[in-house]
Amino acid sequence: MTLVFYTRESCELCEKAHALINLAGLSDRVTQVDIDADLDLIQRYGDQVPVILNEDTGEKITWPFTASQVRELAGSAD
Repeated sequence: MTLVFYTRESCELCEKAHALINLAGLSDRVTQVDIDADLDLIQRYGDQVPVILNEDTGEKITWPFTASQVRELAGSAD
């Protein structure tokens, strides 16, 4: 199972989302991607970050979300 955390620098909401990922106990199972490094990602997620994508299922959640929703997203591929 692979979770991708789409974020950007100096993003207060992204910092809050990262704290929820840690609270959910999933920080070691998440790959963080800065969307500002990729024009396609900026176009896809620019006004939606933070976003967490389960690459196995294609399911994603956008802010606002809870630690429980992050765990549920991770569990949907287990």
